[in-house]
Amino acid sequence: MTQSMRVRLLLGSALLIVPLQAHSQDQMPAQAPLPLAPRKPVTVAAVQPAAAVRRATPHQPVTVGAVRPAAGKRLKLVRHAAAPAPQPAPVAMPVAAAAPPPKPSGLVAAVTLGDIGFINGLHFANLGGHRELYMPIPDDADVTATTLTLVVDDFAAHEAKRNLIVQINDRTVTAIALDGQGRGRTLQVPLGGARPKDGYLKLAFLYSGAATPDHCIDVRYVGDSVTVRPQTAVDIQIGAAGHLDVATTAALMPRDVAVMLPHRHLAETEMAAAITVARALYSSGRRVTFYEGYDAVADIAKGDDAGHWTRGIILIGTLADVGGVVDSPVATVAGDLHGFGMIDAVRVHGQPALVVADAASVRAARLFGTPLLAATRGLSAASVGQVSPIDLPTDRVTFDQLGVPPAEVEVFGRADLGAILDTRRLPAGTRPTRLSLDVMVAPDGAGAKAVVSAFVNERLVGSTVAATDGPTHLNLPLPSGLVGTVANLRVVVERDIAQGDCRFGPQGYPAQILGSSSLTLGQASGTAHDFADLTARFVHGVDVLLPATAADQPARVLGIVSQAANQLSPDTAPLNVSYVATGSAPVPEGPFIAVSELPPSGANPRVRFDRGRVAVIDQSGHTLLDLGGFNGGAVAQVLQDGEMSGLWIKPLSSDGRAPSPPELHLDHGDVAFIDDKGVALAMSTERGTLVKISYPDQVSWLTVADRFRSWIIGGLWLLGTAVLLLALQRLFRRRPAHPSE
Repeated sequence: MTQSMRVRLLLGSALLIVPLQAHSQDQMPAQAPLPLAPRKPVTVAAVQPAAAVRRATPHQPVTVGAVRPAAGKRLKLVRHAAAPAPQPAPVAMPVAAAAPPPKPSGLVAAVTLGDIGFINGLHFANLGGHRELYMPIPDDADVTATTLTLVVDDFAAHEAKRNLIVQINDRTVTAIALDGQGRGRTLQVPLGGARPKDGYLKLAFLYSGAATPDHCIDVRYVGDSVTVRPQTAVDIQIGAAGHLDVATTAALMPRDVAVMLPHRHLAETEMAAAITVARALYSSGRRVTFYEGYDAVADIAKGDDAGHWTRGIILIGTLADVGGVVDSPVATVAGDLHGFGMIDAVRVHGQPALVVADAASVRAARLFGTPLLAATRGLSAASVGQVSPIDLPTDRVTFDQLGVPPAEVEVFGRADLGAILDTRRLPAGTRPTRLSLDVMVAPDGAGAKAVVSAFVNERLVGSTVAATDGPTHLNLPLPSGLVGTVANLRVVVERDIAQGDCRFGPQGYPAQILGSSSLTLGQASGTAHDFADLTARFVHGVDVLLPATAADQPARVLGIVSQAANQLSPDTAPLNVSYVATGSAPVPEGPFIAVSELPPSGANPRVRFDRGRVAVIDQSGHTLLDLGGFNGGAVAQVLQDGEMSGLWIKPLSSDGRAPSPPELHLDHGDVAFIDDKGVALAMSTERGTLVKISYPDQVSWLTVADRFRSWIIGGLWLLGTAVLLLALQRLFRRRPAHPSE
């Protein structure tokens, strides 16, 4: 190797070490480089480093100079002791901090299983089950499903390998293992921005398990139970609040809704609009609170830190009333709006809200209770004319005509199919007399037959063996009094699973209640005997008679009136509000709901308040409920005013304030005692019951006779016996003596 080749080799090694040393100074504290030991030393002067290896560092930079080989001598690499050349100021490199969790760009609305009708959640057992449900979500570009909050109760008597799979739109989003020890187990499942299809978000829950891996046992041995609670919710991100239309705002409104009225004298149509809107909200499972004035709107519109839409807002009043409350001018519709109502989607302190303006007649408010509300999709404002309900047949109504959603389930040994029959939607003057049930049950692959049993309001009304070549038909009578305002239908399908000898595993087969199932209708009686009998009379409209003071203080009566209207009338029934002067008796002109101190004229109250204190006693005369100590509450009773039937509500407070219970259940009975929690006691004054109405302050011979009935009966028996003995004695004395005597 020649001397020039050696110089080139040493120079290449030096240039290779320099960038490596510069890179190492970024990774560890600066230290003296290890010198190469060539055969001949070479002198290296100080120069700037190459651009390829220049990096900001707090350590002393490494410099490399020009190489000048000495002729005839070997090169040696040495450290330069001279002062370093000027260097660029060090640049601080930014340190990447941990990114906070992304916040939603818009509002988030939570839709629970309870909101869509599954008030008891979903239940699985016997190591198998499959349930599909459809959550109504508006089709909108800004509406996406972000998170599923899954709340599960999981129990098992014996050990088994079990799991629960959740699918959204036929796409699996999670699979969780179940240990049988969880109550209220909560999981957050990301959904990846799933979008609704055709107005629905499809949710599917698949439950399965096995007890042993090597041999088969009866699945009932495990004793497993899995319940998906009704609090299970899907978080729906709805984007910017300003982009929401009327239909989307109404569909995604939270469960708690504030209905706010202007702080002034309310017109009768505005009062009717508030009751109509509240009735539709109650029917959809929401909770309603009434406010007098818009002063509290800022506090109500506040959401939580996570961006959730916590409370809905509906403003009742004219467009001039809400002009100073909404964030932007209310949209208006061109043209003559006389006889029309207005409904607008607005923002209040950044939150979505609706404005309902009904001036001449109730139009926009009635839109809430009809499927026509979907027609406002894509509209921020709409004018609403007359809304007419669809007339149903008066002899037979199918489940499809009643709008009963189809119920489908996978049968793993046993499964329940549920449906709710809303009798408030039946034609006027009719009542259900028979139930024609069509159930399709898929045949078992092993040939095992299934048994179908039907329950109405938890009473077994019929059972049969399921057909294998078509639907199973059950024609069942409905006894009088069994069906009230709502009929809860439950169909149980049971089938043996032949798996004890390992021939079969737990295989599910579908079953469904068909929409061809129907209710046979009969004529309702002319007189209402129960609260539920009023539903057949409220179909075409209700006269709502309120005290005149309610126009200035509507919150005193709106809670109980809207609850009663929701319980006894369909959402499409028009409400006509009339004010009654103080001290006057209401005079209804049709089926009515009256709130007053005095009963409607011409009616005979079942509970009278002109006889002093009112009490409820049992058959022994013991007092069960005494209204004398009540400072609040109300008494509701069914009344007959000539040909018209209705409901009279008598507030018990001194200022005329009626209670506003969160739920009011009026079904069987003709008298109900109501407090702030709901119905404290419901009874019938016509049928023989264990309780009855008493008036302790009213003393009459009937009251005394009833109180001392047993003593009176005993005294009369003794008196009769004494009279009989005296009569016999007198007859014996008058008998002539015998001659022989």
